Amino acid sequence: MILVTGFWPYKEVFNASGELIESLKSDLPQELESIKDELVFEVLSCDITSRETEHQTLEAKLLELLELYQPEMCIFTGQAPAYNRVTIEKIGINSFMSEKIDPQRPAAFWSNLHGLDELQTELEKQEIPADYSYNAGQSLCNHILYSSLYFAEAMNLSHNSVFIHIPVLPKQIISTHPKSACMPLDMTRKALTIIITHAMKQRVKLE
Repeated sequence: MILVTGFWPYKEVFNASGELIESLKSDLPQELESIKDELVFEVLSCDITSRETEHQTLEAKLLELLELYQPEMCIFTGQAPAYNRVTIEKIGINSFMSEKIDPQRPAAFWSNLHGLDELQTELEKQEIPADYSYNAGQSLCNHILYSSLYFAEAMNLSHNSVFIHIPVLPKQIISTHPKSACMPLDMTRKALTIIITHAMKQRVKLE
């Protein structure tokens, strides 16, 4: 099973990642039809009352999904208004809002999705701007990546994980982010399709 997630609007009207996941869920690209029974799409929300409630609700929801679906791969997505390309996060760190998520946990974990190091090339072959990043930020994006990798190690789970940042949608330039770059939904749909397909191919090679 492949768990693919995004976020509902977070302190603003729209969230590009949530709209991407809802779009894939309701209208699966033809390229993914052959593996549709292995895909599950979820859009997440957290209690933003405080840092602690965000942390607690994120980890509770993530653990619920890991237990429910027992995925082999987790592909998390979120929006990054400052980015002008699809950005593959290479590392999740033990930090959330500039404080340690848990001082007893390791400092960081490397993303380990199958075929990770070829993703930029695969996307750029299809004229989709892409890059790698070693800083997923200090919000829920880094948190969910780190926590997923931590739970895999601490609970002896078998899933691999990665986080993908996408630019905001064109309509968000009008409503909220007038200075940001943007990427249309059709392109982010294509990007995630490529990422999923490539990871599946690499998994098969390892079997």
